[in-house]
Amino acid sequence: MDGRKRVFPCELALLTGLTLVAISVCLFVRSGYGVTVIASIPLMISYTSPVLDFGTWNIIYQSLLLCIAMAITRRANMGYVISLLEGVLFGILLNVVRGMLPDTPLDFELSIVYLVIAHILLFLGVSFFVRSYIPLLPCDMFIRDVVNTYGIRYRVFKTAFDIFCMLVSVVIGILCLGGIVDIGIGTLISASLTGFFVSRITVRVYDRFFEFRPMTKLCARYLSDDAPCKNDYT
Repeated sequence: MDGRKRVFPCELALLTGLTLVAISVCLFVRSGYGVTVIASIPLMISYTSPVLDFGTWNIIYQSLLLCIAMAITRRANMGYVISLLEGVLFGILLNVVRGMLPDTPLDFELSIVYLVIAHILLFLGVSFFVRSYIPLLPCDMFIRDVVNTYGIRYRVFKTAFDIFCMLVSVVIGILCLGGIVDIGIGTLISASLTGFFVSRITVRVYDRFFEFRPMTKLCARYLSDDAPCKNDYT
């Protein structure tokens, strides 16, 4: 281990990432400038079917994507179980954070502040999540499995899936809500810049100052193959 680096537990990186991304998604919605692409469909469904809240619809949506991923790969393992638990925790966090934000209208300046903070937290949160080296959220697991199974380039399929999510959300908004709702400039900016900033933050900041290592045997057992410390536990 590099003596200049501090050990950062993978488990803490995962929880930090999930929390920051949940806060980010809720700030996006409150800003009025759109929501992240992955959260757009469950958000639209929560507007059209308020019998269940946003977080619960997110859990259902991500669980469905995970089932599709397992059907594509025709296998099930503990990684999918961990991914499902992450999806459930993420849905709970969305409800908790959303309930803590004030419902008062925002002026233009405060809306911009919310939007900027939402982007910063999204970039930092996804970067923490990537460096946890723990199985992905169901939506990311779905994309990974499709790419690996059918030999599609990751960037091509990720872009196509993002566009699909936005189109479905727009259609739901127009047909059921009378117009485009919560799909805006913030959605487009986050979709365009997240990959760029996450790669820079993980390599130039997190990897420079931290060494991400699991603190429990359970976590160590299910580290992803790209984890630098994986050989230490095999």
